Amino acid sequence: MKIGIDIDGTITHPSSCFTYMNKHLGTSIDFNQASEYELHTYTDMNQIEFWDYMVNSGHETGIYRESIPQEHVRHHLWNLRKQYDLHYVTARSELVRPVTEEWIKQHELPLDSLIMTGSHDKVQVVRDLSLDLFMEDRLENAVQIAEDTSIPVILFDAPYNRKAVPNNVIRVASWNEAVQEIQKFAPIR
Repeated sequence: MKIGIDIDGTITHPSSCFTYMNKHLGTSIDFNQASEYELHTYTDMNQIEFWDYMVNSGHETGIYRESIPQEHVRHHLWNLRKQYDLHYVTARSELVRPVTEEWIKQHELPLDSLIMTGSHDKVQVVRDLSLDLFMEDRLENAVQIAEDTSIPVILFDAPYNRKAVPNNVIRVASWNEAVQEIQKFAPIR
């Protein structure tokens, strides 16, 4: 089985970006009340202005460096890797590949395949890699992948993604729950 795994909010804790913004950008976002995925919505900038600022000021790489991994993610990724092909698929751009690979190495996570899409559209990557399952935190990505490819998608629950989902999107609260769901599709031997 081939599994696609998003990084931000899936491997990293979903509060990481909000914590960084509060610490370095002067925002006061309560993660538990965060109803929007797009970070610019918590500022007075539009999306283009926000990401231009983040890239040019070094805050984009700062967020990625300071992100914390989800609880138990290292243990589960190494165990999953024994049985399955794991492909990290992130909306991050190629420009941040070095900081992304550095973070993965720092947190001692397995790394075989890292696809930097530079956009939230991951459907073509799912098709190109013939993935059997995908793990995601962004609601729109999860729904699009589930509907356009018919593969199951494990959605990591976060305040910003709590809307209705199709039947083949399975909401989980932790990596422990995610692995239990994966085992329903292809048991770990």
